[in-house]
Amino acid sequence: SGLTPLQKHMKQNLGGARFRLINERLYKSDSAEAVEMMKKDPKVFQEYHDGFRHQVQSWPSNPVSHYIDELSKYPPKTVIVDLGCGEAALAKALHPKNFNVLSFDLLSDKTFVVEADICSRLPLPGSEPSSVERTEGEGQIVDIVVCALSLMSTNWLGCIREAWRILRPGGELKIAEVASRFTAVEDFAALVRDVGFKLKKKDDRNTHFTLFQFKKVARATIPEQEWSALLSRGGVLKPCEYKRR
Repeated sequence: SGLTPLQKHMKQNLGGARFRLINERLYKSDSAEAVEMMKKDPKVFQEYHDGFRHQVQSWPSNPVSHYIDELSKYPPKTVIVDLGCGEAALAKALHPKNFNVLSFDLLSDKTFVVEADICSRLPLPGSEPSSVERTEGEGQIVDIVVCALSLMSTNWLGCIREAWRILRPGGELKIAEVASRFTAVEDFAALVRDVGFKLKKKDDRNTHFTLFQFKKVARATIPEQEWSALLSRGGVLKPCEYKRR
């Protein structure tokens, strides 16, 4: 690139500072504000993912790589939705293996990624119960939803609710999150359970990340007041703060 080692180092430091700033804003705003930020300045999305890619290099392992290996063992044609997909690494790895992967994030790359507010409404079929009778909704086509380090906004629980709406009865929700974000892992699992999921598996062997596998179960409608109460418990996930390098 024609840069001296010192210039490269300075550029890297500037990029790291910019990444931390964007990262902090994404964790401390709701998803509608994040969408607005990206629409105003699409470069922000690229800057964030450039910084994220650099950050990943220092990790002992990457949850996305774990999910690529794990999902490769599922039957071909399995319908997988990747929420907060970033650069769509999951789709790029699994499409050639005959999996159907639908990738959603704040901005489209016009190839793999569909633009959506993942905490609000996804452009996919599915419904919520309309009464106190426990059901799993209707019209769904999705077998598995993956949230790999993507529960970022203050209203992240909306993403879990959308996962429930679009998953087939008994469908799987796979979540990977930075271990230091949890105030208490049990409280996080209980909150996801209250949206209509059963915890099937938890893996906290990795020092950096905790992995969860949930199964969708039947539930009744969630009245507005109850939903507000659930949202108010969202603090069980703290913002992720990257240290200066």
